[in-house]
Amino acid sequence: MGANLGSEIRKRRIKFNLTQEDLAELSNISVNFLSQLERTNNQNISIKKIESIATALNTNTPELISAAYKSQPDNIESNKSKSYFLDKLNIAIKKLPEKEAEEVSKHLFYVIKDLTK
Repeated sequence: MGANLGSEIRKRRIKFNLTQEDLAELSNISVNFLSQLERTNNQNISIKKIESIATALNTNTPELISAAYKSQPDNIESNKSKSYFLDKLNIAIKKLPEKEAEEVSKHLFYVIKDLTK
């Protein structure tokens, strides 16, 4: 399965008593996209969308990603998904302006460091 960011987002959305429509509006994404993210293991999401959702959920991107990893079983399939997800993040970071990429990279460094404890 791997890290399921959608499950973590859903859990936090419910904690704040937000509907999918509320969170979609607050994070400037479509309800359909949010619904699919929460329902499936499709983790094809840009770092900017993760940041937007995290902000709407009163958290930050590294915390949201870290929580998604921590809630998953540690097995071979999970490790494959982690690697895939980190590769996708790396690609997304490379597309950002240099200053923004550096800031996101710093936060991700702390997440990765925390995951390897």
